[in-house]
Amino acid sequence: MADSFTVVTPESELSSAPDSSVEVPSAPVAKVSPLVPPGAAAPNAEQEARLSFSTKAAYATGGSIDIFGHWLFNNLVDPVYNVYLGLSPSQVSITRALTLFADGCSALFFGWLSDNTRTRWGRRRPYVLFGSMVAGLALPFMFLARTGWSNSATFAYLLIAALLYAPIIAAVNTPYGSLGAELTPNIDERTTVMSYKAIIQKFAGALASSALAFASLDFFMDKATGKPNLAWGATCAAAIAGLLMIVSGIVNFVFVKERYYAKARSQAHLPFRQMFREAFTCKPFLVLLGATVVYAVPTGIYGTLGFYTTTYHVFHGDVKAGSVIAMWSGWVYMAMGFVGVYTVNRFAPALGKHRALIGTLLVGLVAYGSSWWLYTPDAPWLVLVCNGLNGFSATGLWVLLPSMNADVIDFDELNSGKRREGAYIASFSWTVKLGMMFSMLIGGPLLELTGFDARLPTQTPHAVFWIRALFTGIPVTALIISLVVLQFYPLTKERTRAIRLELEARRGTV
Repeated sequence: MADSFTVVTPESELSSAPDSSVEVPSAPVAKVSPLVPPGAAAPNAEQEARLSFSTKAAYATGGSIDIFGHWLFNNLVDPVYNVYLGLSPSQVSITRALTLFADGCSALFFGWLSDNTRTRWGRRRPYVLFGSMVAGLALPFMFLARTGWSNSATFAYLLIAALLYAPIIAAVNTPYGSLGAELTPNIDERTTVMSYKAIIQKFAGALASSALAFASLDFFMDKATGKPNLAWGATCAAAIAGLLMIVSGIVNFVFVKERYYAKARSQAHLPFRQMFREAFTCKPFLVLLGATVVYAVPTGIYGTLGFYTTTYHVFHGDVKAGSVIAMWSGWVYMAMGFVGVYTVNRFAPALGKHRALIGTLLVGLVAYGSSWWLYTPDAPWLVLVCNGLNGFSATGLWVLLPSMNADVIDFDELNSGKRREGAYIASFSWTVKLGMMFSMLIGGPLLELTGFDARLPTQTPHAVFWIRALFTGIPVTALIISLVVLQFYPLTKERTRAIRLELEARRGTV
């Protein structure tokens, strides 16, 4: 029996490891046995790999932690700290970039730590429980800066608060993602699990998109200026979101179990450097990673420039009107996200996840490319069309990617004999956030190069033109590159199914 909470060491693991005959050589060839015919899995094993509705729903609630913990802040940081409190776009971009770097590095640590943790509650669930509690309580402190502070004091507060929050949110999100990767060995059921998660995230995303409209309510009006106190409104919005994060963490801890823990608890301690080095030499993983990073870089810039395009091009500097369309965009994004979930679940089992992912990215290419014409002051409601297409594409992407990542982890187990969900989820998170860090780092300076000046109620035609050009051109270029990279992904539906059969023939079903 393991201690109540223990991070295993090589010595403790060697003393308690079972018969090592279940292990494979350190560097075997990733080859599927021809003796295992496709579709030969026993019916009861296939049926047992299906999850109950309650398990999928409980796991899905945890998806709100990522949305509130990351995107609520990203949705509010520009209007609160740039427009309301007067920090420059570069100061906000630097904060975002450094926060993403700290978040990514923390993800590596907590991925490794959760892979090597042994407790009576499993490897992941304790981090999800305690991490969600701390993250939920800490979230409102991100917006406690107030008017009257000096520029340097406001910047220092934002930077310190964001950097302190990064490892807190990583401590819950990385184990949570690892938990999802090990819920079922059924390759199609994995997509269904991520679809449930995506539905919850669409609701949470719509609420996060409504946060600026909430913070702009007359209830938060500053009588001295006659304008909404966005900092106070954002603090209240974050407090509500934090409470929902805590509830989500508790639900996951109580109702979700770790399917592979019986196998994982007996495997040897995984050294930090070796674990991630081997992850970054896995070809299917590298292809997925490359395609995602190329997608993620423009996403960060798109989100930043989207606020300024809406506010200063579509609504000529009217922040409140922009916040209303942003709120409705969030709900349309959610609704089309549901359509994306249905579409992915309808076609991915037949077409394969790889082809389904290419299809969703093509829709994204149309969405990003059409933003030049759909973001127009002549018909502001067309913004909703563009964001709806983006909701369809992005939801399909983030349903398929975690499901495909779980398939890659099976491929790794075939080679290594170990379950290393934490290593792959953390490596994925670290690399994507590194790419997003780059986008955040250049987003502010790019905005300033356009001639944007937050002190002006409206911007010059030159500044507006270049904001729009960057808003459309950068993501379109990146998506084309991402589609090219995906052509090299080697795990077809037939191959992933054969890998599962080979694993079950080797170590039994789970």
